Amino acid sequence: GAQSGTTAETCPDCRGTGTVRVQQRMGGMAFSSTAPCKRCSGKGKIIHTPCKNCSGNGFVRRKKRISVTIPSGIDDGQVITVRGKGNSGVNGGPAGDLDVQVSVRPHPIFERDGYNLLCELPLTFAQLALGAQIQIPTLTGKEDYTIKEGTQPGDIIRIKGRGIPYVNGRGKGDLIVRITVEVPSNLTNKQKDLLRQFEDSMGERNYEKRKSFFDKFKGK
Repeated sequence: GAQSGTTAETCPDCRGTGTVRVQQRMGGMAFSSTAPCKRCSGKGKIIHTPCKNCSGNGFVRRKKRISVTIPSGIDDGQVITVRGKGNSGVNGGPAGDLDVQVSVRPHPIFERDGYNLLCELPLTFAQLALGAQIQIPTLTGKEDYTIKEGTQPGDIIRIKGRGIPYVNGRGKGDLIVRITVEVPSNLTNKQKDLLRQFEDSMGERNYEKRKSFFDKFKGK
């Protein structure tokens, strides 16, 4: 903190320790304790000619680029601590730590639930009714999957080990895929007629859940 070519004076009050002994009396009894030296503000030294760069503080602000390793599986809001990369220590003490808070951009398809990944997979009515060979997206690429005949909207597909890696551990979470059905829009007249013919050809045995629902409703 002293200007180049000058030296700091050892504080005469605390003799360089930065603390002084204070005595207090209470109820006829004397108590002795230590407190920061007021003359040198606890530094132990008095600077008569402060450094022009740091104004006698002993510190200057500098920008520095630090490389930080981001572990696999880290979540939004978690903090990475880099030891010894914080502000410089006081009076020659060790430097503090650098805390880096991670902000994770949302994914266009997947949502995170702990170490599991969630997504919705839109399929057509024909794919659910007849079954189909499809591709399911994962973080590492697409995987082939067979949709069984008669699959219902809301059914869940769980693919083991295709989720988020465990931080500082082994293994991964799962990929949980929820099946949805996309109802077609902008139908032509011919397509509408074909759908009506198809609907007319259906019987109650093709819609067991609907039949059960209305049977319960009639019972009320």
